[in-house]
Amino acid sequence: MKEKKPIARGTKISNDLYKLTFKYIPRTAHSDHAFSAASPSQSWETWHQHFGHVGYSGIKKLLDNQLVDGLQIDMNSLKPGCVACTEAKLSEAPYSPVSECQTKPGELTHMNLWGKYNVASIHGNQYYLLLIDDTAQYITVEFLKTKDQAAQKIKNYMTYLKVQGRTLCAI
Repeated sequence: MKEKKPIARGTKISNDLYKLTFKYIPRTAHSDHAFSAASPSQSWETWHQHFGHVGYSGIKKLLDNQLVDGLQIDMNSLKPGCVACTEAKLSEAPYSPVSECQTKPGELTHMNLWGKYNVASIHGNQYYLLLIDDTAQYITVEFLKTKDQAAQKIKNYMTYLKVQGRTLCAI
């Protein structure tokens, strides 16, 4: 049984916000934790993304109240509009009634390869492949480290369809 040691302690500051302090534990061979280090001064945009797309005013509040140790922002950097945030705020009228499909499940698959992203995921992925069945609208997402892995993922998908008794006619 593992020894239970606290790794963080916090003090309640205000409005249910806590200031936490962490104890550094050197990484072992097999670790389930992921921490990232940053250069001393990052842009507003980088911190916006690192904090889960919080608004620039929220980041400014964290900076002004010194709620985050090590939060150093290049004050001369731009505060560009964020495409992801803008799209998340958009709304659209419901779609018209679905017309009858001309294909059977598995016959027609739409595929889209996305990437290369500037920042890799925790597991080092910089691309992802979407595979969408036209009839069932079932979506499969495959994460990729390199673009050339897409071919094997598509072959695996086609094998999966064959095992399910479906025939892929068009991509």
